[in-house]
Amino acid sequence: MRILFLLLFIVPLIELYFLIQLGDVIGALPTVLLTILTAVVGIALMRAQGLAIMQKAQQAMAEGRPPQTEVMEGVFVFLGGVFLFFPGLISDSIGFLFLIPFVRQFLIAQSLKGMASKAQFRYKNQQGDYYEGEWSEGVEPERKKLPSDVIEGEIVEPRKTPKSD
Repeated sequence: MRILFLLLFIVPLIELYFLIQLGDVIGALPTVLLTILTAVVGIALMRAQGLAIMQKAQQAMAEGRPPQTEVMEGVFVFLGGVFLFFPGLISDSIGFLFLIPFVRQFLIAQSLKGMASKAQFRYKNQQGDYYEGEWSEGVEPERKKLPSDVIEGEIVEPRKTPKSD
């Protein structure tokens, strides 16, 4: 709740303070024009980079690999556009930082650190042997051979029959 209060009340006041200070230094009209210019440039950058990221994601999927980095880049480009949409020097600075590719890639690397994809698998080879294990990104999967008498199945609830009196 406090974070929401900060975002909705304190941050706009700080932005307004810096805009007033900039207006005192360079004038009111240049401040307004600068605010509009940053929004227009930001939207153009966001559009161009968004299309490039979408093409990279399509290429990754065509190659059969998950486009998780491209999706994260898309999220940061979107957030950069949102920050550029709001008038203010602080939000514009954050928005432009999100649109710089090497800054964005650093932030993505930091956010993906520690997040490992895990999946369980079950494999049956041609001889009828089953193997089970888990797969983690960057880790060799652990495999164990199941006994030959393992039968796969599914648990089904028994049907309820009406009682006759």
